[in-house]
Amino acid sequence: MESHNAAAAEGIVALFIQLGIPLLVLIFAWLSNRHVQRSRERELSAKEEYFRTRIRQNNLKRFPAGSSSPVLVSGCAVIANNYFVSFASSFKHLLGGEMKGYTRLCSAARRLAVIRMLEEAEKAGANAVYNIRFETATIVSANNQKQSGGVELIAYGTAVKEPEA
Repeated sequence: MESHNAAAAEGIVALFIQLGIPLLVLIFAWLSNRHVQRSRERELSAKEEYFRTRIRQNNLKRFPAGSSSPVLVSGCAVIANNYFVSFASSFKHLLGGEMKGYTRLCSAARRLAVIRMLEEAEKAGANAVYNIRFETATIVSANNQKQSGGVELIAYGTAVKEPEA
């Protein structure tokens, strides 16, 4: 009877090692991922707020008379895909619908590219950026040609020093 209980205990320990530890690692990775995403969101929001009052952004192709020193500015962001987004999106391939993880990925890349463009404009002494455009590219992972490895987004525009009104 005791050998039966010992064998059952060994089986439970083996089951915990085979299932419990990977599950704990997965939960830890998921929580870490959420923390990193929230930290990135706070950082992006703070930088966007900083530039909101300092550099005017618009999509006009012509800038006002009296503007000086036009210069091309750009910002690039490459955001890597993560396993949680890929895993969740694999179900969307079966059922259809918006891939919200990829939407957040693209949004973060766009925001970061714009911030980097505005930082470059600020270094050039500009107080406005005109004719802002975006370019995107998908970066494919080397081991799997069907799955995206990340997203590259480039924001560019013409930075100028507008006369004070």
